[in-house]
Amino acid sequence: MNHRILNLPVFVLIILAFFLGCGEKTSKPFQNKVKIDRKTPSRVVAIVSGQSITRQDMWDHLVESSGDEIFQDLLLSRAIQHAFDQHHLPELTHEEINFERNVLLRTLQNNSASDLNLILAKRGYGKIRLQALCKRNAGLRKLVQQNINITDASVQRMFALLHGPKFPVQILVTSTLDQASQARRNIQDGESFATVAQRISIDPSSPMGGVVAPISPADPLWPTSVRELIQTLEVGDCSPPILIEDRWLLITVTDPPTVQTVHLADVREEMEQLSRLAMEQLEMDQLSKRLRANINPNIIDPTLKRASQR
Repeated sequence: MNHRILNLPVFVLIILAFFLGCGEKTSKPFQNKVKIDRKTPSRVVAIVSGQSITRQDMWDHLVESSGDEIFQDLLLSRAIQHAFDQHHLPELTHEEINFERNVLLRTLQNNSASDLNLILAKRGYGKIRLQALCKRNAGLRKLVQQNINITDASVQRMFALLHGPKFPVQILVTSTLDQASQARRNIQDGESFATVAQRISIDPSSPMGGVVAPISPADPLWPTSVRELIQTLEVGDCSPPILIEDRWLLITVTDPPTVQTVHLADVREEMEQLSRLAMEQLEMDQLSKRLRANINPNIIDPTLKRASQR
């Protein structure tokens, strides 16, 4: 579940008083003499040195900055509503929309609601866009719920991921097999894994000597080859180079795996809920891609068209 910052100004309400009629007109202070461009119907959002700034003045800049991202959000919202109409689904409730905000908050684990607002603000999500995001997610979730089937195997996988053993590791990533092989020879000759990783690894973990979060054998974010390998390596051993897409990986297990202390029977209900959320999220992502693929908008505004073509 891979946004830019879009800061909108506070809209200013301006009331202009026009004095019409015969006779002498009363003079008014300078700040009341505002030049409004009447050639455009755009609303005034601010006044600077007696000159108005309208929404139209800002339009091209805003669209160029984040217009396509917001446009794509709106297209998806329309597609979701169309799917609701086709399936004759009832309107979303406030509870269903608020549930999505709680899901977002839960992903931050121990962080507070204010932290969520800060993170979203950095990504350009204020009150309006956050509400729209939660509504889209609620709509997608409602559309896929009937496809979700929680099995004992899915519950077991979730339990293993959260409470099963995890292996503390360091990794080293290179662009070529020759680089990985040379790095492994340096490590086998006595140079520390961390030192070699800091010198040549292209992974973001390089400054930390290749240290990453402990790996669970049940974590699908790691390739199967890596998850199987860490269970066979002795502590301190350096693996042979492993091809992961277009990169070569070395990995070492630094300590024994963590010990499982929680029993499934004690947390089964929670594991079922989390398993459902994970499966729903996967289905939601796939549905979102299908809906987006079927959208073919006729973009009329030239600025938005340029932004969408970048």
